[in-house]
Amino acid sequence: MWTRSFGHVRKGRSSMGPGVRDDTIPLELEQSCAREPIHLLGTVQSYGFLMTVDLASRCIVQVSVGIVRHWPGLPDAHALISSPLSDWVASVDEADALANELANGLAHELDIAALPASRPTVLPWRPRFERTCARQEGAPVLQWECLGHLSGNVAVLEWLPSHGDGDELRRQNQVFADFAEAIARLRSADGLDAFFRECVKVVQEVSAFDRVMIYRFLPDGCGEIVAEHTAGDFQQKYLGLRFPASDIPSQARVLYLANRLRILADVEAAMDVLVPPVLPNGEALDQSHCMLRGLSEVHLSYLRNMGVRATLTLSIVCDGKLWGLIACHHHQPRTPPCQIREGMRQLTELLAEIANMRIEALSNLEAVRHRLALDRLLNEFHQELIQEGDIPGLLESWMPRLLPAFNASSLGLQIGTLAWVGGPGKRQGSTHQILDEVGARLHTQDRSPHERMWDGLLTSTQDSLMFLPEAAGLLLAQRYDEDIIFCFVTRQEVVQQVHWAGEPVKDIVPLPDGRVRLEPRRSFAVWQQALRGHSDPWMQADAEALQSLLRMLSEVNKLQINREMQETLHWRAHHDHLTGLYNRRAMEDEVSRRLEDGHYDAALMLLDLDHFKKINDTYGHEIGDQVLQQLSLRLKSVMRDVDLLARLGGDEFMLQLQIPHPNAATALIFAERLHQAIAAPFAVRGQEFRLGISVGIAIPPGHGRTVSELLRHADLALYQAKSRGRSRSVVFELAMAANQRDHYLLERDLHDAVERNQLSLVFQPKVDLVKGKVVGLEALVRWNHPVRGQNSPSAFIPIAEHSDQIIRIDRWVMRNAIAEQARWRSHGLARLPVAVNLSIADILSPNLVGYLAGLLDEYQVPPEALEIEVTESCFMRQLDDTRKVLRALNDTGIATALDDFGTGFSSLSYLRQLPLQCLKIDQSFTRSMLQDANAEKLTQAIVAMGNALTMTIVAEGVETREQMDWLLDHGCHIGQGYYFSPPVPAEDVQQVIERIEVRLTN
Repeated sequence: MWTRSFGHVRKGRSSMGPGVRDDTIPLELEQSCAREPIHLLGTVQSYGFLMTVDLASRCIVQVSVGIVRHWPGLPDAHALISSPLSDWVASVDEADALANELANGLAHELDIAALPASRPTVLPWRPRFERTCARQEGAPVLQWECLGHLSGNVAVLEWLPSHGDGDELRRQNQVFADFAEAIARLRSADGLDAFFRECVKVVQEVSAFDRVMIYRFLPDGCGEIVAEHTAGDFQQKYLGLRFPASDIPSQARVLYLANRLRILADVEAAMDVLVPPVLPNGEALDQSHCMLRGLSEVHLSYLRNMGVRATLTLSIVCDGKLWGLIACHHHQPRTPPCQIREGMRQLTELLAEIANMRIEALSNLEAVRHRLALDRLLNEFHQELIQEGDIPGLLESWMPRLLPAFNASSLGLQIGTLAWVGGPGKRQGSTHQILDEVGARLHTQDRSPHERMWDGLLTSTQDSLMFLPEAAGLLLAQRYDEDIIFCFVTRQEVVQQVHWAGEPVKDIVPLPDGRVRLEPRRSFAVWQQALRGHSDPWMQADAEALQSLLRMLSEVNKLQINREMQETLHWRAHHDHLTGLYNRRAMEDEVSRRLEDGHYDAALMLLDLDHFKKINDTYGHEIGDQVLQQLSLRLKSVMRDVDLLARLGGDEFMLQLQIPHPNAATALIFAERLHQAIAAPFAVRGQEFRLGISVGIAIPPGHGRTVSELLRHADLALYQAKSRGRSRSVVFELAMAANQRDHYLLERDLHDAVERNQLSLVFQPKVDLVKGKVVGLEALVRWNHPVRGQNSPSAFIPIAEHSDQIIRIDRWVMRNAIAEQARWRSHGLARLPVAVNLSIADILSPNLVGYLAGLLDEYQVPPEALEIEVTESCFMRQLDDTRKVLRALNDTGIATALDDFGTGFSSLSYLRQLPLQCLKIDQSFTRSMLQDANAEKLTQAIVAMGNALTMTIVAEGVETREQMDWLLDHGCHIGQGYYFSPPVPAEDVQQVIERIEVRLTN
């Protein structure tokens, strides 16, 4: 069992305190000791002898010198060298024939080439001198057992005496007869400790050795006696003691894995050397599998110091690794007879096999029990987590249960923006400092889920955690989910009192020739040491459970983010993002619901802020937005809970005032309160603004029974209020309906505008924020009315949609956008894709795809030069039909994009169903994301969602460098807005592109 390398070295007395090892041995001496080739010592135990036979010539090439003691009449060991094996060895059949004088001169062939290459096999061969010994009258009958195996190009034959007294044979036979009962006892042992105790008892009964122990290798290489059984008056003395790793160095463990049964017959017997010392090829004989292999003097001294005279050692191998040893010690020389020894070989190997299965099964059972307990706890936690959704709050309340389950003192996690650390463990830094320190240990290049563990952070061999100073153990689980996420638990230090079998030191003894020799420790009395800096070791079940916990938290966090995003999208679909009021759609739906229920006890008001455009033009949109926010607060301050207020867009607001019996007088009284509410100046960034409002009022049912009627009539009243000098309220009168003629005239003029070529196109660049290059253009339509002048698209596009003129305008835009593409290409100018926004009417028209294909063919423009944009309202109304049209466009090579994303309420499942290549973030998000934390989070979520769907993300309304930098940092790489360029005529496009790229490059 024991090798020549023992613990630490004593070189004078240590000045260090108790419990501290004094390792003063020179490194080269320690390394030399650990590298000793113990399988090439060239000696054998003297109770037997060894022959080495060349496979090619079948001649003996090496023997042990002690053969002369065992071979009667042999004058010198060298007499066998170079002679045929058959001259000295006979098979059992031949030996019997010679003994009966029936076959003089008969020589059977000895088949040495068929020997195994590892474990020695018992051979039916006898030395020829046995016949002579048997014939000598009165000579003791001595038989020899031959064990053979191959080692390279030679056969190794070991000869062991095969004699024993009858009492010994009868005792062993009785033990073997009771073997089945012993095996049953082993199988029924409950738990590892009980199994180990039964195992050493069975081996001691069978082997009759004085002391039998099980030696288990620990993860740090040290060994521990986990079971001990003694015979007679011998007392247990090593149970629970540890032995340093250097007692059995690495080369000895390799040997013990190959040669699993080893016998030392007599510690005091001198070893026999091999002659010649090397084989014909100049190499030493590899004795890794030899039963008679000699041991070094240091090893023998070690055993003498333990009071041991003979040993038998068995390797316990689990999953191909050396788990431990069964060591049998005897205090007198002991050479088991061949029958008993072979029976012991089979028995001990069987015990090792049972031990292997039993240890693995019981170890797995303990691990399974631990994992099942963790799984039950985590399943319960998961159910509550899904219901609650509040990860930090639930973790805090579950700390009294989660931490004991992991035997931990703290728990922390980093999942996206969710950062949390909890538990009673001492902390000396913020949550982010702790997570940054732990996160530095992540394998950032490995995206597969895995775990790492440390249990000696407070020792000198491992780096401690600065911000968790009491953590001696760390278990870290990580996985990849759009980014690396991780979860960890820590354990506090457990000071372990270790009992060593003697103080683990060695002495350096000087030799006369100037060299030194290592001497094993002379005492194995219990020596106690306090091991500090370690925590309890982690189990694989802990790692798997922590990985499961991380997965649960990640999934619930993702669900929570999606839920919050859906709620935010739903809120934004029904609310104005700037003021938080209802938007037009939500307001119209709610008013319609009340009217459909027959509730006419309300007045509908439209409010317009007078001269608001001057504020925007003079002070900018940011100041204007703050004025609108203050205005909404003042309006809400005079409203009741039953009233409804919405911002329809720009500076236009809509209010539904609940009145039991609505009439013009009551409505005007309330309108006056609105005027008073905004009479005080608005203070924004040191500026004061005095503003007024114009109010148009419609009262159902006399002024209409539907939302559209009431809005149309309230709008006519609002127009009258403005016409009469603004800052006043007007109730609708039937005479005002005549003013609708103006709307009709505008609709008629719009029809003529297409025919008379009053429409024009302007183009706004889309810029790659990373490369600083223009990558596309959006075509926008403008109307220059001969009398009214320039009309904004927001003024005439709704009229076009209601009057069925929108398809004519769409077709005009598409034709002219493609025509400009062809002109640019013919002049060698920009060859960039142009995006055109189409209405729902045109998307659902039966010939759209064919029309576009014809245009592209007519102007010889490739389909990839065109991109079709649709708004959320298109597919929300006609999802299936829209999907078919977009897929048909994609099939022709035309890309498709979703415009103004976030202004409606798009289900995420819709986005996955639509064949879209691009997602355009509405400018309202871009403009507010740096001032509004919610807008920023939602914009970030939209970018992440688009990237997850592998869609190109374009941010509209980029007006500042700060907005561009934010978008670039968060994964949105294409921007569009006034920061780069306003929309420009076609003839200016090339110059604008060059100016943008030069500015961004510089």
